Amino acid sequence: MKQSSISIAALAVPDSLESAGAADFVASAQLANLVNGLAWGNNDFWVSPGTRLESSRPSGYAVSRLWAAQDGGRHVGRALLEFPLADNLENAFVHVMVHPEYRRRGIGTRLLRMAEQEAAAAGRQVLMSWAKQAGLPAEQSAAAVLPRSGPDALRAQLASVRFALASGFVLEQVERISALVLPPDAKRTEGLLAAAQERAGADYGLVAWEGSCPAEFVDQYARLRQRMSTDIPQGRLEYGEERWDADRVRHYEAEARAKGARTLVAAALHRPTGELAGHTMLEYYPEQPEVVFQDDTLVLDAHRGHRLGMLVKAANLQRVAAIWPEARRLLTWNASENGHMLAINLELGFVPVGHEAAWQKRLAGPAA
Repeated sequence: MKQSSISIAALAVPDSLESAGAADFVASAQLANLVNGLAWGNNDFWVSPGTRLESSRPSGYAVSRLWAAQDGGRHVGRALLEFPLADNLENAFVHVMVHPEYRRRGIGTRLLRMAEQEAAAAGRQVLMSWAKQAGLPAEQSAAAVLPRSGPDALRAQLASVRFALASGFVLEQVERISALVLPPDAKRTEGLLAAAQERAGADYGLVAWEGSCPAEFVDQYARLRQRMSTDIPQGRLEYGEERWDADRVRHYEAEARAKGARTLVAAALHRPTGELAGHTMLEYYPEQPEVVFQDDTLVLDAHRGHRLGMLVKAANLQRVAAIWPEARRLLTWNASENGHMLAINLELGFVPVGHEAAWQKRLAGPAA
């Protein structure tokens, strides 16, 4: 097959899956699911076209661009470029995927080049990308690709690694992906929760919600979400503090509902001050009923040392079996240098199943 047979063009986001142009958007979404499934070995990261459509809608917080590579009418590659709009205005996030049958023909390079040109024209200077892979990361050695932060490494022969290095990206960090069989062991979870509550003492209690944060806590919850952008290990990724307020919390709650997602949040309340000291969140999509995703977990600096991370995580786990009884596994991400949170996950019964690489590249400015 000749390179000239492949056409690349911008792909518009349709108003709905029934509107004009929706067939191409659906085909691109199906390609993303294929590539993710092959890298992961199953469909745990399958996302419906409808959910991808809702994620692609522009807002005051983010906007995206999408390109498609086609061989005739067949979608064989895609590039997604995302711009944050409320903060981190020098950054852009890119995701390039190529069908395995069409790799090593320059398609990914062409897609990336278009995304880079768009990012540079918009004044973005730092491009970031993440790539998931099943299996344990490599040990650090002369034969492995080493990150600039953290103890884990990548196997040099991985297609995503070869492409990123050839494209000028630097490996900044490797996150471990771990899984917990659901429903969790009830006796084990109950024991860990009781021990954590005893360690926390009478000064700390639990508050929990499903879907929407109670109005009396929304400003404090926004503070916790903002601190997630500064307090977790990020290595040398050039990612600055996010700006969160009640409006942003409500926006993302509404977006989750539009995507069909359900969320469970457990937070630690410091009774003497009425302050939310930490939180954890789980996300679930009924269209993917066996899988639950662990999102944020954070304890504020002033409240660390009281086992609050275990307290909120164990409390949330207790709710999963009753609220999402079809769920069979919970997936979570942690920076490989985040030993404290990795230890909590091991106590809860998580086992490592994969890893995700964080890549970064500085862009040249637009041509004069």
